[in-house]
Amino acid sequence: MNQTIDKFKKGTQYANIIAPVTVEELTDTVSVSDAYTKNKCIKFIPASGAATRMFKDLYQYVDDQVETAFIIKFFEHLEAFAFYGDLEALIKDGAIDKNSASGKEAIIRMVLTDVLNYGNLPKALIKMHMLDGRALMPIDEHVYEGEHYLNGEDVQLHFTISKDHEEAFNAYLEQALAGKDKVHVTYSFQKKMTDTLAVDMDNEPFLDESGLVLYRAGGHGSLIENLNDLDGDILFIKNIDNVCHRHHVAETIESKKKLASIGYEVKAKIDQYIQSIMSDSYNLDEIATFIQEVLHVHYKRELTSEVALQVLNRPLRVCGMVKNQGEPGGGPFVVDNGDYTDLQICEMSEIDLNDADKVAILNGSMFFNPVDLICFVKDYKGDKYDLLNFTNPDRYFISEKTYKGRKLKALEHPGLWNGAMHNWNTLFVEVPLSTFNPVKTVNDLLRDGHR
Repeated sequence: MNQTIDKFKKGTQYANIIAPVTVEELTDTVSVSDAYTKNKCIKFIPASGAATRMFKDLYQYVDDQVETAFIIKFFEHLEAFAFYGDLEALIKDGAIDKNSASGKEAIIRMVLTDVLNYGNLPKALIKMHMLDGRALMPIDEHVYEGEHYLNGEDVQLHFTISKDHEEAFNAYLEQALAGKDKVHVTYSFQKKMTDTLAVDMDNEPFLDESGLVLYRAGGHGSLIENLNDLDGDILFIKNIDNVCHRHHVAETIESKKKLASIGYEVKAKIDQYIQSIMSDSYNLDEIATFIQEVLHVHYKRELTSEVALQVLNRPLRVCGMVKNQGEPGGGPFVVDNGDYTDLQICEMSEIDLNDADKVAILNGSMFFNPVDLICFVKDYKGDKYDLLNFTNPDRYFISEKTYKGRKLKALEHPGLWNGAMHNWNTLFVEVPLSTFNPVKTVNDLLRDGHR
């Protein structure tokens, strides 16, 4: 407990970004092949979060009855949403007028609670797309994608879900996998042991109404535990809400194959260099060039064979990056770690916005992190790395929350693709903007990629 309280007192430890990633730090495309499928591939999809924030504008309308541009757009295109079919009979019988204030509120309540209950469901169970008269959920689209770039005879996907939604998840999964004998889905829950202590605004343990110390879920970074439990060679990571309609998915599939092919080729080279060092038959200059020019790790002191081995013998991640379109979130940066500089994904909350130089670097960022990662998690002997050994516990997040109206501070573990993968080797690759289709609000479903 004392160690956690010390972290609250220290506050967020800012990443020492020294430059935005440019095309100079990107990895060039190699020839795309299916060679990587010789390895066991698993798609890992964080899907435990509730969809509440997706509907925040609808909640706001119920509270204040103010017709914003968002609300106008939602009702103008109501019939275009995949979930409209579940409301159509109730609306078209004439009892509800979507153009009246009372009708709007009634429809919103149908969406959030009375009929669809979307305000209490995860995004995984929201109807997002239509195909030949059938509504599809993100689960369907993730399965469809996986069938086209994972191991064809054994398509494996793993979702992290909330215990509260387990029954509904399994019920829909049975329907989604009907007739798909080659698709195998597993799931897990965020581990209770990763919950973190909450403190009050004076950094003292926060006590609930019963006088007990309050612990909260430790955030996305906790999922490194779930990722570490998977028995796979190559792990594809993509958020549950980042799916496009399958009519637009061709570029996404090709992009995934490209990322995996790049990682497969670089991983083979890493293993070759490790084996040469282990057998004492290595060319240190060649290895140093590879570490600097391919992995973009630059040591400030002499790169000995021991240091080179330490750098090489780590998990490898290939991260797709899209051109920066002003979306909120993280991005790729060159980071100074003291003895060396390397490539990291950093969230805006990890950057000191009171430092004009850091803000200039942030504003100069050309690329954005869409959470499109492919992870190579076996060492040169084929043994799985213990991913918990490659985290940076100092890259944590502190945020202000409330508990039954009382303010508190919450601590999240190092983010899954931030501090939880700090000590990995990292490759950044530009991917088409069409591969990034997040659903942050319900109106995002009206974008071309979801139609």
